[in-house]
Amino acid sequence: MEKQVKQKSSLKVLVVYYSKTGHTRKIAQDISRQMEADLEEINDKKKLTGLLGFIFGGRDALTKKETSIIEMKKNPAEYDLVILGSPIWAGSITPAVRTYINQYGNSIRSTAFFFSSSGKTPDQIHEKLLSLVKEKPAAVTGVTVSEMKDDNKYRAKISAFIDSIKSK
Repeated sequence: MEKQVKQKSSLKVLVVYYSKTGHTRKIAQDISRQMEADLEEINDKKKLTGLLGFIFGGRDALTKKETSIIEMKKNPAEYDLVILGSPIWAGSITPAVRTYINQYGNSIRSTAFFFSSSGKTPDQIHEKLLSLVKEKPAAVTGVTVSEMKDDNKYRAKISAFIDSIKSK
């Protein structure tokens, strides 16, 4: 049975994420459910499929390019906290998440970040994000695919992230 973590009653939270393989989506859904937060997926208009999609997506992430995303339905200005989730591509956030931050960042009051990664430890990427947001994130965590396969380790990591947000 999954333990529900209640958010502060006055804190309105939005979880926004981009996911290509489903790992970041799972994390976003778990955080959203446990925090009783709204959830919205960033959709890239550019179709990144197959080997060429992998190569071009990695190149665009590495060179810090933006992309074209489908208009979001939820206004981040209506939330006290926006939790952003991104896979790590070529050591960086995805172009879709970069685009979201650049388009909506000025209306975001407070942020927290989570990352998924199949390789490197995702925790190392948060320093690169500080130049993209107005203020230091309330919390940052990274989850590797191998950690997601270990249910106890995964749940502990997500709980620690949520507890860190709630303690602010």
